[in-house]
Amino acid sequence: MKSYTIFSIIFFICLTLMSCKKTVIISHDPASPAPTDPANQRSFTIAFESLPDYHNTLEGLTVAITVEPSGSGKAIHISANLAYDQQYRTSAINLPKGTYRIKGLIIKNQQGYTLFATPVAGSAKANLVNKPLSVNMVLDQNAEQLMLLQVLAVNATDIPQSFGYSEGSFGNRTGDPDSEMDRQILVRPIIRVGHIIYDSIPAQLIVKSWNAKNEMTYNIHFLKGGAQGIYLSAKAIKHQLSISKWGSYDEFTLNKEDIQEGSVYDIGGDVEAKKLKSVLEYKIVNGISTPITKTDYEYHSNGLAKQKQVWGKRSDFSTHLVQKDIYEYINNKIGIIKSYDENNVLIKTTTVQYQNTANKISSIEEKTGNQTIHTEVTYTPLETRSGITQDYRIDAATNNGPGFPMTYLSKTMRGGSVLTDVIATENGPHAEGLYEYDFCVNPYAHLGIPDRQFLLYEKHNLKFQWKTWIRGYPENEPYTFNYTYDGDGYPKDLLNQYRNFQTKKDTYAIRTMYVYY
Repeated sequence: MKSYTIFSIIFFICLTLMSCKKTVIISHDPASPAPTDPANQRSFTIAFESLPDYHNTLEGLTVAITVEPSGSGKAIHISANLAYDQQYRTSAINLPKGTYRIKGLIIKNQQGYTLFATPVAGSAKANLVNKPLSVNMVLDQNAEQLMLLQVLAVNATDIPQSFGYSEGSFGNRTGDPDSEMDRQILVRPIIRVGHIIYDSIPAQLIVKSWNAKNEMTYNIHFLKGGAQGIYLSAKAIKHQLSISKWGSYDEFTLNKEDIQEGSVYDIGGDVEAKKLKSVLEYKIVNGISTPITKTDYEYHSNGLAKQKQVWGKRSDFSTHLVQKDIYEYINNKIGIIKSYDENNVLIKTTTVQYQNTANKISSIEEKTGNQTIHTEVTYTPLETRSGITQDYRIDAATNNGPGFPMTYLSKTMRGGSVLTDVIATENGPHAEGLYEYDFCVNPYAHLGIPDRQFLLYEKHNLKFQWKTWIRGYPENEPYTFNYTYDGDGYPKDLLNQYRNFQTKKDTYAIRTMYVYY
């Protein structure tokens, strides 16, 4: 298993590098946290020549940026992650198309201490940088704009005014026991879509704060999945926190005296799940698209899946029914699946058993003619967790009947996504996979249809995969997964590019289109 360990290390290195590409989405109007039109969004990144005399990890460093739209006079406060990708830079930030001025930039650590700042023109420190603030920024082109700025180290004896910032702008300060410190809380975005809880998703958090004079300021934080720390200003007497995502909205208010430092506050909302109507697949070879299948779904009046019909194309391009599955329920879970051919002849019966205390499959048995395939499933909780969900491993052993080798599947699940899996056939092929998923809604998870790959437990959609094969490999493999999404976080279109496993040359593409009721 040494090769698997080395492969895992490479995967996590790649994942770390790719984390630099996360996008910060900004709401233009603080009074309306609903998402703005994506077509009107423009992207920019701020990079720094250096972080003077800084040799520690970048983990937990955030860049607090203040921008002001031309002519509005209303400042927008942005919090972005800091990473290193050939140079120190923020994650990409989206704002509506327009002209802005960058009026403030401060880099803080996880404890809320200011480490660096860009001086403002006219301040005592302004002559120490080539380009003091404010700086004009025009967001017009579709291409991501790079803004290069300088920062100076903020020492314990430095005051915000020497950089051109107002008193208290540097937040928590070392060696200043008399000043009231900003207070950190943990915010965990949780959104229930239908019957599924999404607790490991990034979200945009808007924090509005009022001081004793009832003057309001607001900040926008881009939160990763799970509980994330934010600081609430010590100057404010009241804070309102709100999240808007996938058509849901939630908010809560914290008075200064009610803040419990270090506590976890859940925020999210509920929204009805969309129902898949049809899924259409096309094969694209040399630019020519050919329909392959169309899958139609029907539902009972209570919203549970009733049946699935898969349509295919014959060689003469006439349409025929490939298979029809009818679902029978036991305690609101699919217990029996009856599969029929185009002549309405029963060809397969699948029986599913569940654990008594959880909505998890314990066994699946398929009977096709004289062959019976039986799968036993166990679950192992892991020490790590994402969001409020415990990470766990699925282990499935499948008896394919007399004369056929056993097959084994092991999947490690994290926050509704597959982290790793191992698929092995007794004395036969062996495959190991490492995966990365998006943070959007997987419509198949909401169907609740059981299968031996346990796809109903995948809340999100596959973006990347790294596979190793032993004693066998596929002729072609998918290596790109390009989605387009609707405003509610569901995929509308997926384009998979395939290549020959040995030559790595492109062979064909599969386009999948999703239609909802």
